[in-house]
Amino acid sequence: MQAGDTIYLDYQAATPVDERVLRVMQAAYFTHFANPHSADHVLGWRAAAAIDIAAVQVADLFGLGADDVIFTSGASEANAMALNAAKAIASQTGRTEVLIGSGDHGSIRNEADSSGLLVKYISIDERGAPDPNHLQALISERTALVSVIGVNNENGAIAELGGIAAICKSYGIPFHADLAQAPLATNIDLLDLDIPLATVSAHKLYGPKGIGALLVGPGASELIKPVIMGAGQQNGRRGGTMPTELIMGFGEACRLVAIEGTIERDRISSLRNRFVKILEEKQIARLVGGRVGRHPGNALMHFQGRNAADLLARLQPYIAASTQSACSSGRLQPSHVLIAMGLDNETASECIRFSFGRFSDDGQVDRATARLVQEVARG
Repeated sequence: MQAGDTIYLDYQAATPVDERVLRVMQAAYFTHFANPHSADHVLGWRAAAAIDIAAVQVADLFGLGADDVIFTSGASEANAMALNAAKAIASQTGRTEVLIGSGDHGSIRNEADSSGLLVKYISIDERGAPDPNHLQALISERTALVSVIGVNNENGAIAELGGIAAICKSYGIPFHADLAQAPLATNIDLLDLDIPLATVSAHKLYGPKGIGALLVGPGASELIKPVIMGAGQQNGRRGGTMPTELIMGFGEACRLVAIEGTIERDRISSLRNRFVKILEEKQIARLVGGRVGRHPGNALMHFQGRNAADLLARLQPYIAASTQSACSSGRLQPSHVLIAMGLDNETASECIRFSFGRFSDDGQVDRATARLVQEVARG
């Protein structure tokens, strides 16, 4: 995607809203504006019915049923609900430890650190994915919850979710996966993987900002403690008037990924690989990590000897990319994810995450690489 002079290569921070999603939302603002909790008239009924359809669309993408979807304001709230479950488990069972990935998103790390529970960090392997062997060494009868990021938002590493879920199940410990980045990286069936709790976000899959969900598999409903009590909406699991238009956009975005996702991933992977090949052949930068088990749009590149923040500043307004997760952007310290991968501070400060998506094309790859070559040549 190109916005004016800017080539957008920051899809893992936020995806543009697909025009097809936008059309669904625009129609909803005119036809489903009524409060979906208004039970006494037809307009309220219709809004509620539209939400029910969207819940099916979201659930279908992850192999669940509509009743398993709890709509939230986004992934951060859903992650907070997962950590609330850990606190509830601790109060009921005396299990006082929570295990999270060393490369997990800041919303999980901050919630865990403020939970009052003992937080232990699962190390990440050379790919940047949570290490199941280290999880096996850490997990015990003191563990209340295990939470890991399914697809890392900085290095693109896809976790071994099935193996992690099996370890947790063998100990009878609930497992939560932050899957905000997962739908554009791989197919996910939560029933097949046996994952009871998962976080998803609309604005990571070409839907609107401000809407996400906590997905609750069979048998996990009793674990859920809402962050917002409200007036009993969503069967008391999450309060507040449900934003019909945003939810419908979320549903349509999930429907499109379910139909087009596999083919789209192959095309985006080819673009990413071409981008990486050009930069590596010209000895401008190298890919951090391998291509196997990686988000198809992720290109975390190391520009040796060049400060990433300075290089990105010089690239403005021509290329939009990130030095680290958008929630951490602007901080002076290097990315905690890259440090956890074993990179030293200097190397971490020389890395830029480029991420490709649905509206990327060959022309953008050519223009972006040419601009990068030009800026690096300037010294």
